[in-house]
Amino acid sequence: MKKYHFKDIWIVLLGMIFVASTLRAPLTSVGPVVDSIKSTLEINNSLAGFLTTIPLLIFGIVSPLVSRVVTKLTMSGAIVYALILLMVGLFLRVSGGINLFIFGTILIGVAIAFGNVCLPSYVKWKFPLQIGLFTGIYSATMNFTAGLGGGLSYPLSQISPLGFRLSLAFWIILAVLALILWMPQVKGGKAEEIKATKEMQAKAQGPKPKMVTSKLAWVVALTMGFQSMVFYTVVAWVPSILIDKGLSPTTAGYFLMLNQFSQVPMTFLFPIIASKMKNQKILVTIITVLFLVGFSLLFSQSIVLLAISMVIAGLGMGACFSICMTFFSIRARTSAGSMSLSGFGQSIGYFIAAIGPFFVGYLHDYFGGWDVGIIALLVISVLTFIFAIQAAQDVYVEDQ
Repeated sequence: MKKYHFKDIWIVLLGMIFVASTLRAPLTSVGPVVDSIKSTLEINNSLAGFLTTIPLLIFGIVSPLVSRVVTKLTMSGAIVYALILLMVGLFLRVSGGINLFIFGTILIGVAIAFGNVCLPSYVKWKFPLQIGLFTGIYSATMNFTAGLGGGLSYPLSQISPLGFRLSLAFWIILAVLALILWMPQVKGGKAEEIKATKEMQAKAQGPKPKMVTSKLAWVVALTMGFQSMVFYTVVAWVPSILIDKGLSPTTAGYFLMLNQFSQVPMTFLFPIIASKMKNQKILVTIITVLFLVGFSLLFSQSIVLLAISMVIAGLGMGACFSICMTFFSIRARTSAGSMSLSGFGQSIGYFIAAIGPFFVGYLHDYFGGWDVGIIALLVISVLTFIFAIQAAQDVYVEDQ
């Protein structure tokens, strides 16, 4: 295994941090300005809701295809093309009417799908002895910038006549910085990565784990699905729940940012802890308790308890997301196995996640209140536990 100098590690780390910063903010920035989007583009609530579902469906379609593309481009090369595609998508999304908005959103979904799948596998290949640390760093970055996307989107839309177009285009800056900082990985380690990619291709010709018939792959995928359902349901509807309880739209947006920022310490710590344990059942139990307590407090009318709810639920969400990312690495013996598991898990997972925001919105329209939406979050939390506790066992996908 190649030894890296301290400077080399920092170059890789900076690149990873900025790539990770582009994987959530373009999505979480939509919700706070959805009313402005509806009025400007003259669309109804159903289509507005569909805009938040499009990226999840694209994740589900594209994720299993990533490993095939990587064998031709290498992981670092695929990330470069993904960042370019992301910049194009972010520009097109705000450049015209609803058709361009949808097309840009599709491109953004494709680009982020590549980053979602490639980063866990890149960490396993590049730093096999520090999987937990580097997974924690990029997971924390994703959640921190997700918080920025949710919290800054509405204020940014108010500082210019461009409105929501400025707040959604703002994230091109991060994509440009990520591309610049990631380029050394393509140039500096190209020969080494090509060799690793050829090894991956050779392994792909022989026996390989069949994800569809693997119980472990399915429980990891279902864990990913229900934790993602929690995340995107919270992003889509918790501000509305808070507004219904008397908070202003601005305050509700800041509460969502508080929720996202609360995820950061857990997304950093949990992968480090999880990677050092034979099984992660105690961590799954802790996550479930945080979910149940945090979402139960949403029934309160007290602004203090609602703020506490955002923090506790955020701790659980950050821990659950990061442990899913860690499962993609530690539940496979090889980088090829990790990429296959990651692609399968994210494909199935995001198809499941796409149901959440739509279903909770339907429940609200049918029953006429948000209590049923809170109950739905509690049920989803229990389903997450059922599958995560099985994924936490000390087994490998290649052995099934």
